[in-house]
Amino acid sequence: MSELNATDFSLLSWVQQAGVSAHAFSVRFCPGSLVVNCYTLEDAVKLWESRSLLQISGMELCFQVNGTFYVGAVVS
Repeated sequence: MSELNATDFSLLSWVQQAGVSAHAFSVRFCPGSLVVNCYTLEDAVKLWESRSLLQISGMELCFQVNGTFYVGAVVS
């Protein structure tokens, strides 16, 4: 098992503070972006509203709910 880095801790903190179950979404890194696939719009909204907690500046944050793209923004 590999060690956690700062990005891993940032993601874990973001999810924990947003109050979203780890089983409610999946995360995929693509070049320059983080794609979050949620099962419900409510969970996507919780994560979106707490996006300022993420320590991944300059990456695009994208959300999909059941495969439908909803939001894309650069995290600053």
